[in-house]
Amino acid sequence: MAVSLYVVFALAATALGASIGPSENLVLEKSSCGRVWVTVHSPEIRLGQSMTLLDAVELNWDFHGCFNEPKQIGLFDGRPLSWDSALTIFPVSSVEGHVVTNMSLGLGTLPAGWEAGVGTKGPHCLWPWVASGTANEIQSFNCLKIQPTWMEDAGSKINNLRIGDLAIAGTHNAGAWKFNTEVSSVSRDSFVLCQDRSIWGQLVHGIRYFDFRIAYYEFYQNVEDRYWLNHNLIRVRPLVPLLREIRAFLDATNEVVFLDAHHFPVGFYQPQGAPIRAVHEGLLQIVQRELGPHLARANEFGTGVGTKGPTLQTLINAKKRLLFSYADNTIVSQNSWLWPILPHLWANTNSATELFQYLDNAIASSPHPGARSPLFSAMAQTTPTVLDILFLRGSLRENADDVNRNVTMRLATRWRTRANIISTDFFLGSDVVDLSIMISEERASRL
Repeated sequence: MAVSLYVVFALAATALGASIGPSENLVLEKSSCGRVWVTVHSPEIRLGQSMTLLDAVELNWDFHGCFNEPKQIGLFDGRPLSWDSALTIFPVSSVEGHVVTNMSLGLGTLPAGWEAGVGTKGPHCLWPWVASGTANEIQSFNCLKIQPTWMEDAGSKINNLRIGDLAIAGTHNAGAWKFNTEVSSVSRDSFVLCQDRSIWGQLVHGIRYFDFRIAYYEFYQNVEDRYWLNHNLIRVRPLVPLLREIRAFLDATNEVVFLDAHHFPVGFYQPQGAPIRAVHEGLLQIVQRELGPHLARANEFGTGVGTKGPTLQTLINAKKRLLFSYADNTIVSQNSWLWPILPHLWANTNSATELFQYLDNAIASSPHPGARSPLFSAMAQTTPTVLDILFLRGSLRENADDVNRNVTMRLATRWRTRANIISTDFFLGSDVVDLSIMISEERASRL
């Protein structure tokens, strides 16, 4: 695949930025007027007949309430000190908006030692920075960052929050990020892959809720090899290695993680719908084996129907920081350690307009007073129709691009007081992680 000179330049910048972590006292985000942030453009951009740009860096702004609105916004490969160091500058003529640059994020190597394993605590910047201001002054800046220990970093502020009062960034079809099966194809990839970062990468960026679709294939000889993460009927990645990534992260941090067995598309049920108990039991045994020391058992930490669940501090004190929700009430009733079905606010539409109309109403009326789970997840993505897939109309990347900016703006405004989990596709196309941290701290300040 051909790349542009811009991509080559950006890859070099990425390699440099990934090797230099910010010092503890370095300010990563500043705003004297409005707010700016960096995201990643999810669809590829065709530059010519044989040239494409992947993971283009986007610059975003919201200047509502500014008395002296910024007139320009720029991309930098380090902390913005002056406009002379900008890689590119764009004029600003609207109160809010975005611009897609012609530079790629590149490999997106995780900084501060987190690429190969456990790194330095705290937020850390990748190479892209954004700044806004007048021609003579930089007023606001920010960077694309990882937040591997955000719960611990904000612990003194948020640990008294109950889990149902948190704002949590999540990923829809979290395991559908890269095929580990037969050779993939463009048509299949376009409507199967929902993420472009590994489970480890998602955790390091600050994702704390994972929507898993688990399938069972009996033709594998070893039992643990039979469990896979699917997107509907298509196998994507084996389950056990991903559980071990979560275990390694929990072993090394004090973060709380929410794992949701949301759907069982293959192998878990008889044709008439009865659960195949041996298959469910096999999965539960694997989860207990791989994650057991960290499992917060529902029968020990649950707080009853219609309540908001335990506080973060309760889970941290007990050293039980993994909650496992299970989408089968029959199995939950027989295994008291499982957390009950987590409500999913799903619009089931391929229209972004209909999606937001649905989510605006659903989030405003959640949680339901009789909900058994203290959590609920807004599924902030559109759903392709069968005809979309058959005739290759669009892709999940294009769909995410139509949705994610509006998710950011909704979470910052009308969803701000009610949202719990926001699950997105291609999460780097939104600012949900940073906003969730900000909103959780706001809610805790009102306790």
